[in-house]
Amino acid sequence: MKNQLFCSLFLTTFLVGGYPTIDAVQAEQSILLAQSVWKQFSSRGGGFTVLMPGTPNQSQQTLQTKGGPIKVQLFQAFRPNQAGYVVGYSDLPANLIKTPRDVNDFFAGAIYGFTNSSKGKLLSQRNINLGSSPGREFKVQLSQGVIVKSRFYLVNRRRFYQVFVVTDKEQDLVKSIDGFLNSFKLTKNSSASPKVPKENLNASLQKAVCAQNWMQAIKVIDRMRKIVGDPNTQSQLVAYRQQLQGLANSKVPVPASVLTGCTAAR
Repeated sequence: MKNQLFCSLFLTTFLVGGYPTIDAVQAEQSILLAQSVWKQFSSRGGGFTVLMPGTPNQSQQTLQTKGGPIKVQLFQAFRPNQAGYVVGYSDLPANLIKTPRDVNDFFAGAIYGFTNSSKGKLLSQRNINLGSSPGREFKVQLSQGVIVKSRFYLVNRRRFYQVFVVTDKEQDLVKSIDGFLNSFKLTKNSSASPKVPKENLNASLQKAVCAQNWMQAIKVIDRMRKIVGDPNTQSQLVAYRQQLQGLANSKVPVPASVLTGCTAAR
């Protein structure tokens, strides 16, 4: 795994247009504004929802990397004199990340690349999760008191999400920052979620029976029993399972002619 790829991904999202210059403002005014501007934003293509202080600006860039071109989608909303709130996502090349170690290397490289390229100081980091997807939360100190608090998520080892806040008023905006980061959720129709084809249990059962793989056939029957509610059908499945178990125990080959729907002799 190369740090160059990770660095490019994050720096593109962070440096498009530069991070905002945040001037002095009273804390009371910041809190008042934060209470009035938050709205839920949904991205159908990104497959996520998040609270944003107003309607975010959307932009896209294509990065040319050694792993191939990567499109980075960005959603940015800035509160003048307060903070910038950004969500970005990109789909990584297939098979780039294959193992749990690759996942750890990916996050380590992303954080290392950003911290060093921005000439910042890494203040903290910890492992987090978004449902079953791994993530990292970290905080970097930049110049002039500006900090970046960010969360990275890797979904199905393909889609990379970046959620972060840039501000020099962290102490005044703790509630807003945490509320923003915690509000990020994946939607049910997220394209980051794997599309698992529905199994044809009848076809799987037929295949196992024709192969006289009785234990596999029993597993299919057990899956059928979990989704069938009709008592009569349940009874038939239980009886059939007992027959299959008897065949498995006997270890005696069955003539193909007596197996319904099996054309090839075994």
